[in-house]
Amino acid sequence: MKSIKCVNDNGLAAVFAYDHDNTEFFLLSLDGVYSIKNAVNTTQNATTDGSSYAGEALEQRNIVITANIRRNYRENRDLLSRVFKVHSAGTFFHTEDGQTRKIAYHVESLNIEEIGILRAATISLICPDPYFKDDAATHIEMASWESGFEFPCEIPESGMEFGTRSKETIKVVDNDSTTAIGIQMTIIAEDVVVNPSIMNVTTGETLKLLCTMQPDDQIVITTEQGNIDVILFRGGEKIDYNYTVDEENEGYVQLETGRNYINYTADAGGDYMNVNFDFENCYVMP
Repeated sequence: MKSIKCVNDNGLAAVFAYDHDNTEFFLLSLDGVYSIKNAVNTTQNATTDGSSYAGEALEQRNIVITANIRRNYRENRDLLSRVFKVHSAGTFFHTEDGQTRKIAYHVESLNIEEIGILRAATISLICPDPYFKDDAATHIEMASWESGFEFPCEIPESGMEFGTRSKETIKVVDNDSTTAIGIQMTIIAEDVVVNPSIMNVTTGETLKLLCTMQPDDQIVITTEQGNIDVILFRGGEKIDYNYTVDEENEGYVQLETGRNYINYTADAGGDYMNVNFDFENCYVMP
């Protein structure tokens, strides 16, 4: 069974499905979900046959939901007008065969028929980012603690080791997306760390920061397209740290489609770095 759920930026939601018993809104059609348009840009020269390739990019996505209201007309009309209110944004969730993917949208229009036993509601949503994403981000830790506890547990007089440090300076990460994607990396300093850097060995991209981290400092690096940012969290303060990015860096470290090898190091104090990162796979179909 397939269902659609739209949640606006205030948390108010509407559900659409091919089942009157499970929703007030019976789904009639869903356009713009299973198709995508790629804009291929070319240039022409008066003295050259054909044209020259100048680049390409996916166009924004326009999702149109058409559903029938068969009861509680005033209440359901009011709900839709509040979920898809003017000047609002939200998240579109597509669930089918137990798998859910999501995409961010802005409301373009809402139209509801005034009379009839079945009253059609048509909702048009614009998705500037045309990619669907996983319902939950993938979280990867490159260092962690492994518990030394086993139950039943007896602590000997000589004491016992409560846990051991598991640390990997290189991690294999699979990007199942249909495109390269950005990641959000968090560097946590257990002691002084000088000039930390992250590298995608697969692509050769390196992101180095020219700074000295103090114990308990956290640096959060975002490398999503259109959202490149470096923030330091220190002693309860949030500090813009973009100026620490080394100008000689090769890219901002993204994940290429397929297998990636991620590495981290520092000019000093690399053993005191805890690194973890989160990412969402991107798909052209839900």
